[in-house]
Amino acid sequence: MNHESVTENEVLSLIISQLIAYGYSAIAQSVADATGATTDMMPSSKLSSLIQIAKAKQEVTDSDEEYAGKTPDHDSMKEDEDELLLNTRFEVESMENAQPKPAPEYNQLYFTQHKGPCRTAIFSPDGQFAATGSHDTSLKLLDVHKMKNRTGDVGDKPVIRTLYDHTEQVNDLSFHPNGLVLASCSKDQSIKLFDLSKTGVKRAFRYLQDAQPVNSISFHPSGDFLLAGTKDAVIRIYDVKSLQCYTNGSNADIHRGSITQIRYSNSGKIFASSSLDGTVRIWDSVSSKSIKVLENAHSGAAVSSVRITKNEKYVLTAGLDSSMRLWEITSGRLLMEYKGHHEQRSNLLQPDFVYNEGYVVIGDEASTDVVCYDTQTGVLLKRISGQNNMVRCVAGSPTDMGILSCSDDYRARYYNTPTEV
Repeated sequence: MNHESVTENEVLSLIISQLIAYGYSAIAQSVADATGATTDMMPSSKLSSLIQIAKAKQEVTDSDEEYAGKTPDHDSMKEDEDELLLNTRFEVESMENAQPKPAPEYNQLYFTQHKGPCRTAIFSPDGQFAATGSHDTSLKLLDVHKMKNRTGDVGDKPVIRTLYDHTEQVNDLSFHPNGLVLASCSKDQSIKLFDLSKTGVKRAFRYLQDAQPVNSISFHPSGDFLLAGTKDAVIRIYDVKSLQCYTNGSNADIHRGSITQIRYSNSGKIFASSSLDGTVRIWDSVSSKSIKVLENAHSGAAVSSVRITKNEKYVLTAGLDSSMRLWEITSGRLLMEYKGHHEQRSNLLQPDFVYNEGYVVIGDEASTDVVCYDTQTGVLLKRISGQNNMVRCVAGSPTDMGILSCSDDYRARYYNTPTEV
């Protein structure tokens, strides 16, 4: 990297955020005041990561002289990229003549136990960490590598930390894109932000208070904004830096019932919301205007969940008519229905895609199973057993076949396959 291309402010901002990540907030503030550097004062280990990358690069340069005369195989690299895109995105055209994929061979590798029903889970954007939230008001932060590779060593526990700061059940979770801040929302009408870089801290360093129970939250991919859906019908958009709250849409645009779930798309250009009013809405993130409404998305029943595909062309919904449905966003056309093998009549269950969007997983009210469907054909492929009570939420890793199931038996279970599918 050309050092002249990096501005003084960029370097100072990295230094300040790294100091905060190490716990030297007062020193960081002094540096910011003395230099006038523009920074949001959010903890970040980006500087440390960049140094580590530079060290690793230097080590490779020093030790791998035998490869000095070789050049990268760009054709092979391009093929790998193309294969990755094919494996992580699907199109309507590929669904028309699709055949069901083999059932994934899921094995339970780990479980952690709360003191009350486990309600929600999420993986960090890089797949290295996961978090769970419970009816007992607590959150748990988990090391995915340790869940995947248990050694039996008592000191090698996947649970990194248990967080306490809510007074009622935790409803949803969202990782900041930098992976160092975890947001949680609760029936206690609050959103809490936890600094994960400080190992001894179990309380939130910042909170947002609402007048309604908060049902769902989602960080914008930039990390600058946080969506919130509450028992109220109006969506909140919080500026993370200033904590200022904005509401979106006119009275004609808003939902007519409580918002059950809200999610930004991969790029943050759009977001989707589901509601007890039976509708799903797609919103433009810049104008905050509703650009598509799926009326009676589940035959008039409440809609419990929304997930936007990685290519931002489709949205997966789940409803209290015991079905999941895949919709084309631009046309509002129903493309696929997943039903007949799971029941959802009274609980707001949260399904998810696996990392390559080849499978859809959801809990089943009528049993204690996780039900796995083939995304392109809608065929039931597998029932994943092992839970002792209803599964409320299934969360998929963004990087491999790993999933977390959250059950009313107080446990969150981590499953993965021997190989990627």
